[in-house]
Amino acid sequence: MGEVRVAGRVSPLIELGAGFHPDLTGRENVHLNASLLGMSGKEIKERFDEIVDYAELWEFIDTPVKRYSSGMYVRLAFAVAVHSDQRCCW
Repeated sequence: MGEVRVAGRVSPLIELGAGFHPDLTGRENVHLNASLLGMSGKEIKERFDEIVDYAELWEFIDTPVKRYSSGMYVRLAFAVAVHSDQRCCW
């Protein structure tokens, strides 16, 4: 058997967007999902612009995610995940 050592947080990317609420806006879901991934309010505030820039969704960030295409939804979820400083298990 092997051994795995981890320094930091580990989170699986089983389903991107798990924890997103369809009635909340993209902005609200970034805050919700980032907090579920262990980011503090300060970290979310500091990285919010980077997350939305990465997802390229500024035009739609205040629209409920139930109105997003599946691609937009996944881009936003992935952007949150890659900016959370977590080491992900694929």
